[in-house]
Amino acid sequence: VDYGEWKTGIRAEGSVYTGYTFFRKISAALAGFLPGIMLTQIGYVPNIAQSDATLQGLRQLIFIWPCALAIIAALTMGFFYTLNEKRFALIIEEINQRKNKEIETEEKTASVTL
Repeated sequence: VDYGEWKTGIRAEGSVYTGYTFFRKISAALAGFLPGIMLTQIGYVPNIAQSDATLQGLRQLIFIWPCALAIIAALTMGFFYTLNEKRFALIIEEINQRKNKEIETEEKTASVTL
């Protein structure tokens, strides 16, 4: 929210949290949908002995893919997420400076019109 205000000059908490809620619900839907699709793709049939290919597919679904995606996510965050405590403090300071300038401008305008 603060970063968005800093970038655009508009504090859009409602829009940010609406988007957050929407994407959280989409991810929950995909978390229920994708495992079923993946199990179908590897040939999983419940309540029977599984073939070697299906067991290998299960191992990949349980271990390989989650590890690979976690590594990709960590690398992405490491290279592209540049917000740290120091930068956040600078952002908040700049937002406060903008607000103070707006207040000063409004006070000058109000005193001139009186």
